[in-house]
Amino acid sequence: MAGLELIVGTYEEYTLGLKVEPLKTDPKRLYLKEIFSTHNHTASVRVLATHGRFLASGGSDDRICIFDLETGLLKDEMLHHNGTVNCLAFSPKGDYLFSGSFDGKLSAINTKKLAIDKNWLNAHKGSVLSVDIHPKGKLAITLGSDKVVKTWDLVTGRTISARGLGNTPKYHMLSLVKWSPDGNSFVLMDDRMVDVISMVDPNSSRTVKCPSKPICLCWISDTELAVGLDDGHLMMFSVDDDHEPEKIPIYESRVKAMAYLGDHLATVSSAGDVSLWKIDDKDFREVCTTNIGCRPTCMVVTEADKLGLHKYLQQPEDNKDELRQKLKKIQTIGKVTIETEDPVAEAASEQQSSKKSKKNKRAFTKEADNSSSFLSKKQKKAHQSGDVPQSTPKQSKSPFQKQKKRQPSNTSGVWTEEDVTVEDIPKKKQKNKQGLNQTISEGGRAFGKKDKKNRRISV
Repeated sequence: MAGLELIVGTYEEYTLGLKVEPLKTDPKRLYLKEIFSTHNHTASVRVLATHGRFLASGGSDDRICIFDLETGLLKDEMLHHNGTVNCLAFSPKGDYLFSGSFDGKLSAINTKKLAIDKNWLNAHKGSVLSVDIHPKGKLAITLGSDKVVKTWDLVTGRTISARGLGNTPKYHMLSLVKWSPDGNSFVLMDDRMVDVISMVDPNSSRTVKCPSKPICLCWISDTELAVGLDDGHLMMFSVDDDHEPEKIPIYESRVKAMAYLGDHLATVSSAGDVSLWKIDDKDFREVCTTNIGCRPTCMVVTEADKLGLHKYLQQPEDNKDELRQKLKKIQTIGKVTIETEDPVAEAASEQQSSKKSKKNKRAFTKEADNSSSFLSKKQKKAHQSGDVPQSTPKQSKSPFQKQKKRQPSNTSGVWTEEDVTVEDIPKKKQKNKQGLNQTISEGGRAFGKKDKKNRRISV
């Protein structure tokens, strides 16, 4: 029981993974622990499918995402559909993923090559609503919005049969078709009933009317079905007998999706309640439940521990020693000086620049009222005597409006610009104006005329 993983798709474009774990205080009790969430779609997630370590999701953004559950990485994105991806189904061996879309296209994706081996461009005149693969892997069955049920030969890629149900009075709005686990029958879900059709003996078929609209269903054995209803009830019945279906109230809102694995049934409500139920001959009980705070759309279940998945989750979340070792390998390659006015050939030494920055700061504080000059007293006397031509405020103004304290050298990966005054720039280099439009892209941004105030670059 522990080790089961419930994966839920939501309207909020997220795919969530919940794993069944025992409580530390009471190992006999179980709870649902969120182990991952991914946002790989730009619209609502419409359908999920899983086989072994593969997880596939289809969305309203016409996209199919294929994940590797063993590493937790996105393997590839398929963009071959031109409409909402309505259905996904893996072959029994997991070597193919079949997808149906609003564009009426049915596709066979090779999971080893992550390439499309076959496209049926006009599988249905309308959208492909549902697809399922026979347990033996040689047949597929599809349902379209044109109310046609088609059976496909996956060896030749041709249609074996096509049955139109548009003129059948008992069908109103079909939405789902699914093979039984033994492959001897399939079920059709309408908005008012569930119809089981046998491939071996047509007389053994059964039609069950639902008290409210059926939203989802799954096989729990070769002859037993569980149906989730719009009123929050779970309806269970067998195909072999004519007994009235058993109705169990499990939610106050509609049962949005469900999945069955082993002897456990996973369900999710439209209010975000995710539950795991234990089913046997004499008992139907809730094992654990939680609320994800989202609007679910679909669900699958996989047995992660049995398949050896999520090995990366066994690693410590905060491996501080390993992190320190990685950080030691990252060293600064030197001090970088960025000029926003004119380029300087050689920067002054660290000690001289520190003294000059302090001198400039004191001069700036003392002469704050006279913003037209930062000259010393001796230089002012020289200007007054006429030995040195008086400079205009634009020529003598500091290249930076604020003088900051120089930060001590560090190895944190942040390079700090040194304070450079006009006196430090050689006269020959001041005439070079190429540095005004110089672009520096190593720090992840561009520097030009408008960036005189920016004095730090993060690497």
